[in-house]
Amino acid sequence: MRRITISIFSLGLAGAMVAGILIARTAAQEGSPTPGGPIAVLELAPGVTAEVFGAAPSSGAPGQTLYVARFTFQPGAEIFPHNHQGTTLLGIESGSLGWTLGAGTAHVVREAAGGAAGPAEDLTAPGTDVVLEPGDAIFYEADVVHTARGASDEPTIVLGTFVLEAGQPLLMPVDMPMSATPSA
Repeated sequence: MRRITISIFSLGLAGAMVAGILIARTAAQEGSPTPGGPIAVLELAPGVTAEVFGAAPSSGAPGQTLYVARFTFQPGAEIFPHNHQGTTLLGIESGSLGWTLGAGTAHVVREAAGGAAGPAEDLTAPGTDVVLEPGDAIFYEADVVHTARGASDEPTIVLGTFVLEAGQPLLMPVDMPMSATPSA
């Protein structure tokens, strides 16, 4: 299990190094990116922002795009139920993230940043709520519907790496009109 988890984290780190071609079009329409900063900043919900640092096609996963992003959740801010059209790996940098499963199976690794790569805690029951702390990670596939919220008195910073179907938005709202979808 540790080897699988480390491989998943390695994939995530590789994706983090590659990630923004599709998002760059959005950034160009919104203005020039800050040197050394994100190429796109999206407000996903009140108090929830995504900074996309890069995206690139994957030769190792044909038809997929690798993304790297940083999410900021203000205290108590929550994002609507959604999923991601591929593999997601999130790591908590600071603050606390409340994460609630709506459907599917997600895997939590406590203290992942400290090398404690197992065993993963499997979340399978809809409505299961966990609070992730700095150093914790969670990973899941496209069938996972979830919500997330800032669960501390300070902003929560979440680092995300995604391997998504090419041309798909960073996230897909569930039970919302598509016009509300932040797109790449």
